[in-house]
Amino acid sequence: MVSGGLRRESGKSGMDGRAAQRDWHLLFVVGLTVLALFLLPFGHGVFVPLAILALVGMGLVATYPATLWRERWMRWALVLLLALWLPQVFALTVAVDFDRALRTALTYPLFAMAIIPILWVARRRELTNALLYVVLALAVFWSLDGILQFLAGSNIVGYPYDGRRIDGLFHPTLRMGVVLAHLLPFVLEASRRLAASNRLAALLPLVVVIAILLSGSRAGMLAAAVTLLVYGVFLVGFYRLRARMVFALVVALILGVAGALWASPETRDRLAVISGMAAFSVEGLDQATANRGTIWLASWRVIEDEPLRGVGVRGVEPVAKERGYADGAFSHTHLYLLDVWVSTGLVGLAAYLMALLGVLLALWRHAVGSGAHIPLFVMAGIAIFSALNPLNAHWTVYSSYTAAVLWLVLAVALAPLFHTPGRSAPDPPGP
Repeated sequence: MVSGGLRRESGKSGMDGRAAQRDWHLLFVVGLTVLALFLLPFGHGVFVPLAILALVGMGLVATYPATLWRERWMRWALVLLLALWLPQVFALTVAVDFDRALRTALTYPLFAMAIIPILWVARRRELTNALLYVVLALAVFWSLDGILQFLAGSNIVGYPYDGRRIDGLFHPTLRMGVVLAHLLPFVLEASRRLAASNRLAALLPLVVVIAILLSGSRAGMLAAAVTLLVYGVFLVGFYRLRARMVFALVVALILGVAGALWASPETRDRLAVISGMAAFSVEGLDQATANRGTIWLASWRVIEDEPLRGVGVRGVEPVAKERGYADGAFSHTHLYLLDVWVSTGLVGLAAYLMALLGVLLALWRHAVGSGAHIPLFVMAGIAIFSALNPLNAHWTVYSSYTAAVLWLVLAVALAPLFHTPGRSAPDPPGP
């Protein structure tokens, strides 16, 4: 009896130890993820927690490769990585700027590895509310700080308003509008959940939308408009919202947008020049897109020269200048579709588009029959499409900051799906 009691006590102690270890893993991974999100306004600072997560992710890939591949949403994350990374490696054989292309190819997978621990923990623990509410809190905080900068002339740490576009804690870069637009699907879903107990929470996304407008990023505005339209139509149809509620939300959005435009003539001016696109000329396109029409034309002419293999990552500018296609300097094409095509050729473009379409179709397929979980699939689909939209005209697919935002968006989008119906495999063994 004594030995049996000792064995029971030993077994209980062992289970308690494993539970404590799992809790430590949870706090460690979620803490680093939250820190990475928090550091997005501070440039390279975001790379520190992501580097630690990447090391853990590489360890998991080396230790449990088959287990990772069996998990449906983990597998799709790896497919997206391969689709965006392998063409970079193949394009090294034709890379014009070999050193920069090689650095990008060597470091790019690390950003995807950083989300593996997040998804690994999400297999066993429900992280949906924690991740969504953290994103909501950060997005609203950044937005209020930016609005304060617009109203008072400086934000909480003294960064000044330049009289044209707010940048808040993202100063001196102008990334805030685009980052907020990428996080908007999570803001909408988090506020929807909070609105079940407090209807005023439904107005929180309006604060973020106003900040996106005042940021002056037309790419951010367009992404936000698409997100609001798609998510709004889904909410009305899925929840069969009453006409009175829909009317109130639409009026609040219109008044908020109108107020922001009335208060900021600079934002009105930036939107007004979009009418120049109606001229269907390079000059009109340049006026509407901050001289990107000339860059797109130069990039297209390089593609016409090298359609199959491309010129390698970061190679379009030197080629365009050498061949007389562009007069001024530019760092990238400012259009994801052209960026991938000119950098990695038709193979890279096909891989990128097929992987994006594949994950969106997988989300659609598994949303059917998921009942109350359908909003999570819609949120994930909108967020992933917004982050990988071929018509994104703000950054380059291959920059380190873009990769940081992209893979953090994928982590927050995919993590909640591990606790929806139709899991692809039982809980595997793990730490």
